[in-house]
Parts: sequence; structure tokens; C-alpha cells
Amino acid sequence: MKKKVWNVALGELLDVEGIVAEDVLSKARSVILPAGVSLSALRQTQPEIVSKLLKHGITHVKVKSVPVITAGEFRAALGSIVPSVTELNPLLTRVSIHQFGIIYGGIEDRSVREHGVRSMINIASRLPKEIRRAPQITLSLVSAEDREKERASIHSINVALLTGYIAQKVFPVWPAFVESCIVGGLFHDIGKAFYHQFEEHIVHGEPKVFSYHPLLGETLMKDTGVRDVHVLGAVRSHHEKWGGMGVPDRLPGEYIPMSARIVAVANAFENMTSRLFMGEPCGGSQAVSMMIGLTSTDFDSRIVRALLSAIGLYPPGTVVLLSDGRIGIVLETKERDLLCPRVLVCVDKYGKLVSPFETMKIRKEGDVYIKEALDDFGKRKLEPYVSAV
Repeated sequence: MKKKVWNVALGELLDVEGIVAEDVLSKARSVILPAGVSLSALRQTQPEIVSKLLKHGITHVKVKSVPVITAGEFRAALGSIVPSVTELNPLLTRVSIHQFGIIYGGIEDRSVREHGVRSMINIASRLPKEIRRAPQITLSLVSAEDREKERASIHSINVALLTGYIAQKVFPVWPAFVESCIVGGLFHDIGKAFYHQFEEHIVHGEPKVFSYHPLLGETLMKDTGVRDVHVLGAVRSHHEKWGGMGVPDRLPGEYIPMSARIVAVANAFENMTSRLFMGEPCGGSQAVSMMIGLTSTDFDSRIVRALLSAIGLYPPGTVVLLSDGRIGIVLETKERDLLCPRVLVCVDKYGKLVSPFETMKIRKEGDVYIKEALDDFGKRKLEPYVSAV
């Protein structure tokens, strides 16, 4: 988890949530307050701690907002949860990322482009079944951290998975359209593969060059033989905005192709939760809030509602603080109970790791509720693809 550490004044120490980040020492170098203690536990076991610290001349305590659990421990626990949590086949994701790397690396070679696009379309035909098999889609998205060269490929795969997930929710009896949307999601940014030709313009402050990629992408797809209007519409129009202020055609509302509206929502959510276009990624719950705020200007509200109903206000993988001081990770959300997900409880109210982890269902009539989101373990890390050849 992210190490969010800050100095807390003693007057606020028992009013905030978190864990003591480092040992608090007296002038004689003895430990007054050990690192790792939960502030929730302090409130119950040592309510006099503030006075004690003041007597030693201490005015601030370093606190971190994270529990003692790692993303790796969470992933390891998923296999033992009942009912089980199914993730997308990681091999399929690795192969997709590898194939995308080939396309991007040989974009100027027409034969490479054509073969690569055909290969990815074949892969796309398998994704609808995989997406139905792995309903907690945010747990199947891939983190691009520390994989700079593959970020564009990983972003495209994540957008395709989200696109297919949303499309299946909106059009469950139109499988051909769902597959077209997935292909559109896979190739929505393919025009950016030509950006190295415009590097001089970009360096010299001509950001409009970035708005060319939908047109470049559409041209490339047509050149490789793609004629599907839903695919081409998604690639060309995924940066159109509901209010008519997007690119490249400033299409308003219902004039935007449906496939493009779906890809636009998937693309925005993925951008918000990754480092590809932002300095710091935000968590899934924050991204959902931002998406809702942009609905009237940027997105088709029906598509945003479909995303919200599918992943909830706290998407699977969100680390949450419960009202009783325990910490857990959201596993799934039911469409009619967006505020009542199933949670994997990992840390007890005293800041101690629960062993084994426990699952619980937040209930409307219950006393326990989600107080806030602390972090996000939604995206998984993948080892690089290694060809057998």
C-alpha cells in the first residue's frame, strides 16, 4: 500500500484514523509509543496517551493511513475465498500485451500492422467469455507501474476489458456489438503509435497534435481492412464529449456512436486509475466520483450508470476503513446494493493482521458501514510475457 505519512498534532491524535508510523521516543530514547499501533486501539486502551506524550515534550506524532497488509498478501488470499473470486486468465493478458508491443514496435511496416491487427481481433473474440467468467473486472486490470515500455499496451488492454464489461451490461443480447466494442477499446489509441513522427511539434508546445490520434487510428484500421462501423466509430470518436466540445468532430450527445460512448467511459476510468496520463493515480472509488461529476458535460449518463451499477461506489480491490475500526478490501458489489459490498476483513480494530482473513457482507440494517476508502488494490501485477520460441 501507499505509505501516506503525515505529522499529526497531539490535539487531533485521537480524532484521526491510521497507524503510528514510527516509534515515539522519550528524551532518554525509551519507547513511549511503538510504531504500528492503531489509533483506533489507542482510543480504547490508552485514552490518556495524549497527556503522557505532552509530559515528555512531544507535540506531534507521525501517522500513516495504511494497515499492515500488502497487495501481494491480498492476491494470495483470493484463491482461498469462498465463494471464490475469479480473475481473467493472466496468460491471455500477457499474450495481448506482447502482441500489442509488436504492433507498436513495427507500426510503419504495413505487413506487421495487418498481421498484428488480425491477431488482436482474434484475441478480442475470446474476451467476452472471459469477461463474463470474471465479473469483478477491476481485479483483472493490470498495473503499469515499473513497466514504462508497456504502458500504452497495458492501457489498451485495460480499456478493452472495461469496455467489454460495460457493453455486456448495456447490451447483454447483442454479442456481436460487444465484441466490436472490445476491438474498438483495444485499438482506441493505436493512432498514438505514430507520435514519434511529431515529437518536435510536441516538444515545441503544439498539444493539438495529440488530438490527431483518433483520425490516425481510424485511417490505420481502415488500411488494415477493418470495415466494422462500431470499431471505426469507437476509434474515431472516443474523445467526443456529450456536450459537443470533444474531438475530432465536436459531435454532441446522441450523434456520438454508441461504441465510442462506451469506450470513452472506460478510457476515462482507466486514465484516472493509472499513471499513464496523470502524475498520481487515484483509487477506483475516487475515479467513480469523478466520473459522476463529469457526466453532464463529457459522458452519456446511461453508460456511467452502467459502470456504477457494475463496480459500485467502492470497486473490487478498494481498501476500506469500516466504522468499527477494522480494515478490509472490497471483493464484489451487487447492483442493487452499491453501498453494501462483500468485504475481505484483513486488519482488526486494534491494527492487528487477521489470520486467516475473514469475509463479511455489509448490510443495510447492520451497524457496520464503510467509513472511507484508504487505498486501491484493484490492479494486479503481471510478470512479462516470455515467448517459448
